[in-house]
Amino acid sequence: MDDSSEKRSANEIRWIPRILGIPIGLIMLMEFIEGFMELGQLDTSGILLRIWFFLIFAGCVAGWFKELIGSILILSGTIAVGVMTARENRALWMLTLPAAVGLLFLYAYLIRRRKSASADPANLD
Repeated sequence: MDDSSEKRSANEIRWIPRILGIPIGLIMLMEFIEGFMELGQLDTSGILLRIWFFLIFAGCVAGWFKELIGSILILSGTIAVGVMTARENRALWMLTLPAAVGLLFLYAYLIRRRKSASADPANLD
């Protein structure tokens, strides 16, 4: 594969989590806002859950600029929500979409880092 097609495929991979992160981030933001509109009715776990939703939203936004930071925020928020809701038998399969976006941001970061390391070994972010 030549250099121009590798660069093009790396850019395409960067856009996949960005595009998928838009609706996921908006859904997480709506859940966050909805939870704080009912702030007096939420218990501690409900408030924590809303904070983790906001963390996933923040990761979707940060991933547009810094893939590693976005990935860490999304994956940590997704894991926290999964741990908190696992005992209640909620639809854990719904967390696969944010986790996939987080993993794709991580993959895009690793590809970009590998390309920069192969181009200039002294420049490793």
